[in-house]
This record gives sequence, C-alpha cells and structure tokens, in this order.
Amino acid sequence: MVGKREHVQSSRAPWFLLGVATFSQIGMSFAQQGVAVLAVFIRRSFHLTLAEMGLLVSAMSLGVVTGQVLSGLVIDRRGPRWVLFWSTLGAVVLACLLRFAASFASWLVGLGLLGVALAGVPSSGTRAIFGAFHQRLRGLVMGIRQTGVPVGSALAAALLPILAAALGPNRVWPLVAALLAVSGVLFVWAMPRWRPAGRSDGSGSLSGMWGPLLLAPIMVSGQYSALTFIIPDLHAREGWSLGAAGLALAVIQIGGGMGRIAMGWWSDRIRRRGPVIAGLAVLASAMTFVVAFMPGGTPPLVILPVLWLLGVGAVGWNGLSLTWAGERVGSGRAGQAMSWTGSAAFLGSAVYPPVFGLVVDRTHEYAEAWALLGVWLFGGALVAALLSVAERRGRIPEARP
Repeated sequence: MVGKREHVQSSRAPWFLLGVATFSQIGMSFAQQGVAVLAVFIRRSFHLTLAEMGLLVSAMSLGVVTGQVLSGLVIDRRGPRWVLFWSTLGAVVLACLLRFAASFASWLVGLGLLGVALAGVPSSGTRAIFGAFHQRLRGLVMGIRQTGVPVGSALAAALLPILAAALGPNRVWPLVAALLAVSGVLFVWAMPRWRPAGRSDGSGSLSGMWGPLLLAPIMVSGQYSALTFIIPDLHAREGWSLGAAGLALAVIQIGGGMGRIAMGWWSDRIRRRGPVIAGLAVLASAMTFVVAFMPGGTPPLVILPVLWLLGVGAVGWNGLSLTWAGERVGSGRAGQAMSWTGSAAFLGSAVYPPVFGLVVDRTHEYAEAWALLGVWLFGGALVAALLSVAERRGRIPEARP
C-alpha cells in the first residue's frame, strides 16, 4: 500500500539515511543553484544582457529536466543507489571540465551537461527517503531533506561571490566538484540495497500525479526569479555590494528551508498537501508585490524580514509537491512520479529567469517584473486550491493514511 513504509535492506536507521541524503542535496544545490550567483560574474566577463544571464541558469535547469526524465524511467527498476553512483561520477567530471570554459557558448553547453548529471541526485534522494518512512512522517522528512536545496543555495550565495571575486568563476568549479564527490560518495555508501516494490496495489497508473506536476512549474517561478535577480536588483536599486546582496539571498534561502520543515510538519498534521501549498503561494505573491513597490533607500531591517517571508513562500513548497506526487501513485511508480514532477519544476525554472530578465531589459525597472511574478504566483495559489477541492471531492484520489 502507498501509506506503508517500503521494506529496504539496510542496517542503518532511516534518520541517518535522511541526514546523509540532506547533505547530498546540499552538495547538489550548491552547484546547481550556485550557477545563478556565478552568472553575475560570467555576465561581467562576457558583457551579457540580463536575458543572456538568465539563459545560463536556464541551461542548467534544462539539463536537469532532461536528466530527471531519464532517471525517472529507470529509478524504480534499477534503484536509487545505481542512479546516484553514475550521476555523482558524471557530475564530478563535468564540474572539473567547467574550469576550462572560455566562451558564452561553452558555458551554456557545459552547464547543460552538468545539469543532466546532477539530476540523478535529487531523484535518487527523494525516492530513497520516500520509501524509508511511513506516510504520516513523509511531509516532515521530505521537508527536512529538501532543506538541502535552500541551505546549499544559501551557502552558494554567501561563499561564491567571495570565491568568484578572488579566483574568477572558472576556478571555483574544482572546489564545487570536490563537494559533489564527498557528499555523493557518502550517500552512495549509506544508501540501502534496493528491493523493487510490487505492483499489486495498482501502482501502474500515473494519473494521480498530474495535479502536482501541473502546479510545480508555476510555483518554481518565485524561487528561481528571486535566486537569479535579487542580487542584481539590490545592487542596482539599493546600492548594496554584491557580497551584501548575496547574504540577502541567503536570508531568502534560510526562510525557504525553515518553511519546508514547518509546512511539511503541518501538512502531516492535517494529512493534506494542496491547501498548504496554496497558502505558501499566497504568501509568496504578497511578498513579491512588496518587493516590487518597495521604495529606494528602504532600510535593511525592513528589507530582510520581507525577503525571509518571500523565501518561506517562494521556496518552502518544493518538498510538499514531490511528496504529493509520490503519494498520488503506488509505491512502484513513486520514483517516476517524483522525478517527473521535479523535472516539470526545473522546466519552469528554465523559462522564468530569461523572461524576468527580458522584462527588466525592456522596462529598465525591476518593479514591473516583480509585479508580474506576483500575479503569476497568485494564479498558482488558485490552481493549488482548485486541486485541493477536487481531491477533497474525490475527483483526485486521496493518499491513504
């Protein structure tokens, strides 16, 4: 049954596995989301527009989309450990090769290929944790595990501007490769042996995942727009240094990490995911409008709490959507459902940064881009609410406790 923990062969406690999985996700996210930070320095090197800078982030995201589709097709058959090993090996090699990127085109290709390799890390991690815990804890544990995303991004926001300013964006990548190697090898060692789930529970159907899959690319707009543009926005509008703006981005990611844990716990309490995601979308939309119309010269003591709340809403939804997708299908297809939902989110993350940057390039203002984003996120809240109503009325099957 979907609601029961799968049997896995491991002498290690599930909570230990959760800790190692979270560390692995931190390493992956440091590389994947750190691209948005390094893109600021790459833009300076090649005199890129904001739209072209957004394409660097999109290249990585499109690579992850491709990789998650591929890993979703095999992870329930070969197991997460097999996927994780080859993904880690490929990511380490490609991260080292980015040391030699010497043109805008080479950055696009290199980041895209690295995204393909990195995709196996979240796919294998979510699948392993989903199978190791009972449903009554899945929102919480998936939220804890998914804090690796904002924590990795916060570390990237805090450290990469300093490293890139001192070393240049190319020389940062061997350090990133080392982190990927350590976190990946540790997770491969901790991963239990895999026993594929049976299909006697009707797990062949993927129809239940379409709601979360539709919602994920909408919700990711706030996360990646903030990730990519809060640094240049604060630098241009408020005159903050790149290092200070990077710390502000870290505040957003800290809010997102706290939101993932708290909202995961709350969704377990009410045994529903959709209403919680809808509430987070409303919060993200509201804070986006605040950022849009915040006057120049606003004190940091006002800006930082707003950004923290923006992080709670715009980043805190991710673990819930993956859990929701996995619970809508049988355990034999949960890996595929979560991988494809994650892939849909990354597809959205590939679209929004260039569009956001294009709006700023055309209007020469960030306010219009933030306001449009706020409208879009409010639309995400409506979609989540409608999906929740449909689930409650039985049009979408509810997960069994």
